[in-house]
Amino acid sequence: MNPFYKRPMDFLMRLFLITNQHFKSFFYFNPCIIKAIGRYFMVSLGKICELEILSKSDQSLVLDGAEFGELWLPICEAPSDSKIGMLIEVFVYRPSADEIAVTTKRPIAEVGDCGLFRVVSVNDVGAFLDLGIDKDLFVPFNEQRKKLRAGSTCIAFVYLDKYSQRLTASTKLNRHLLEESESFEVGQKVDLKIWERTDLGFKAIINNQFLGLLFEHDAYRSLKIGENLIGYIKTVRDDKKIDLIISKNNRESHNELERLILNCLSESRGTLDITDKSNPKVIYDKFRVSKKQYKQALGKLYKKKLINITREKIDLV
Repeated sequence: MNPFYKRPMDFLMRLFLITNQHFKSFFYFNPCIIKAIGRYFMVSLGKICELEILSKSDQSLVLDGAEFGELWLPICEAPSDSKIGMLIEVFVYRPSADEIAVTTKRPIAEVGDCGLFRVVSVNDVGAFLDLGIDKDLFVPFNEQRKKLRAGSTCIAFVYLDKYSQRLTASTKLNRHLLEESESFEVGQKVDLKIWERTDLGFKAIINNQFLGLLFEHDAYRSLKIGENLIGYIKTVRDDKKIDLIISKNNRESHNELERLILNCLSESRGTLDITDKSNPKVIYDKFRVSKKQYKQALGKLYKKKLINITREKIDLV
């Protein structure tokens, strides 16, 4: 969990003491105020938060929900070692307009994240997705890029409805994620989630905040919708759109790949059954590079007389 949520009071105390001496005496002598502010930042709808156990019974735990008051967690979901004063991680959400609930079950995605969901049902107002907790996730018709069908899967962005403050989802990712950016550098490492296939390749979600394009020839292997993987910024175009690549293609990464191959050979008693004839997916799963890059690395190692290559295996010299 983000350290900010774990020690919010320490963070706020340090912030005020450093930046404004006028706040120093006020906050130093008012720990209750610091504690109240800290708890405010600890509880967010649609997020996994750490809440303090206030009391315990045979039926439930009572948790400190700060501005939401006392929140009840069924005892069947409580950790076996739970006790009063202990902090417990729970997902906080609003199942109805006048209710706040918590659960120790982990949702597929939190507010501000994208996830791969199964469509549970469809009715006259929209579709409902399996969020991984007891409450399904609602997708209004006007937030559906394509009409959703029960039993299908989709990539959706999770947010709070501004009127009801209830969890809502959208498959129109371009409404919620940015398609342009100047903040990325070429070669920068990023987290990717494959969104959809296009005529050019794949659209991918970058760091849960941006959308980018992964061209077919830069994918190197077959990709699945919803797949999570590490990628790199290939280029930021003049129109600020982002192109992606799965593996780096520079001298440093080539040298790193050669070292990795030699290490794998050493660890496997000098023999490796992944050759330049192997399936591209097998190569990528092992070394996270394309078959072309792997063959180039093997060629360089062979020229340096560090390995011998046959159709069936590679041997360390």
